[in-house]
Amino acid sequence: MAAVFPLSFDSEVIRLAIVGDSLEVNGTYFLSCQRPFAQPISLFYPFPADSLLTGARMIEGRTRIEDGSWQPLQFEVIPLASGVRWWAPPCSGRMIEIQGRYRQGLKQKYARYIVTTTRVWQQPLRHARFEIRLPEGAKPIEFSFPFWAERDSSGIVGSSGIIDSSAVVYVWETDSFYPDRDITVRWR
Repeated sequence: MAAVFPLSFDSEVIRLAIVGDSLEVNGTYFLSCQRPFAQPISLFYPFPADSLLTGARMIEGRTRIEDGSWQPLQFEVIPLASGVRWWAPPCSGRMIEIQGRYRQGLKQKYARYIVTTTRVWQQPLRHARFEIRLPEGAKPIEFSFPFWAERDSSGIVGSSGIIDSSAVVYVWETDSFYPDRDITVRWR
């Protein structure tokens, strides 16, 4: 009988922001510990390989078990692969939380975030939340999922140097998420 992988992908909160000529992704990933394990586990974290995007680079990450203290996330670039390797820490609790941040260059007014790799885990995510912040003055023309506009309460500072209370964030939230397409957005 095959051993059960000790982690399952439970849920995620993803914040996408257009920063200059790049997409910045800030992701929080919740991994459920199916059984305790004593050694770090290697996980592949993919970046979109898309002709409308340029190379991506991991900026930073951190991880913790349950509500414990944050530790730096160990990661390495995998040569010739569009992604990085993360190491989930040994699990002595019920949940591992991993936060990662990367940037990827944009060639057009188009961005993409991979979610179809959820299927590798062979089960839907219990919950997923996605937020997209477009450049000041940009108008969305197409989303791959039914995003809606909300007032941005993140304290984004507008071009005037004060908090822009008119800024919006585009949000999509869902349960039992087992996607057949990635998250994409186009704007003008």
